[in-house]
Amino acid sequence: MNKLTTEQIRCVSHYIQSFDIKWYELQVELTDHFVSIMEEIWNEDKELTFHQVQFRAEQRFGRNYFKEVEKERKMILQKEYNRQMRKTVADFLKFPKIIGSILVGILIYDVSFYFENPHKYIAGLFSLLLLFGIPNLYIWIKNRKINGKRFLAIEISSALVTTFPLFGCWASFVKDEVKEYPILIIPFICLWVVSFLFCVTGIHLTNKVVSNIKNQYKLS
Repeated sequence: MNKLTTEQIRCVSHYIQSFDIKWYELQVELTDHFVSIMEEIWNEDKELTFHQVQFRAEQRFGRNYFKEVEKERKMILQKEYNRQMRKTVADFLKFPKIIGSILVGILIYDVSFYFENPHKYIAGLFSLLLLFGIPNLYIWIKNRKINGKRFLAIEISSALVTTFPLFGCWASFVKDEVKEYPILIIPFICLWVVSFLFCVTGIHLTNKVVSNIKNQYKLS
């Protein structure tokens, strides 16, 4: 049974990378798959040379195959990351963890009485969420390359959350109503608490992804 040598496998890996596949986990997966196809072809016709086998394998995959796999994998990872994010946040909204979430909301509501302009207080609260982008940015910079390798899973999980602070802009459109009816601040506080949970969960999941990758690929 013909098996590719280490040098031949390295050639296949470079071939995969030539399609602008820069994510290490995809490079490994696609290289393994391509090598298995080549070995299958080679065992069907042992008289073929390495380059002939590689050419036949290329015909099976096509020129666009690798980028299509990258696009599909990105969608899968994004969906899985979003699913884990929603699940973790939902756990904070269930008993007994919801008690802590409610207490945070009550504290934020009590502090609002020290501000003359409730809508500015709300806008300030959501602006504070930008601070939670700093840990994610640090994690991304630190782990953008691990031992010179880049990972798609880290790139997706480290995406900075910039939409939550924009929710505070809504307060500007209803500032008169909020000033006249202070109770309207409660929905904004509830939204802030949920947004806060998403930000904290994002940091946790990013650290988890980095840890799993280091363990899986034996990196430090």
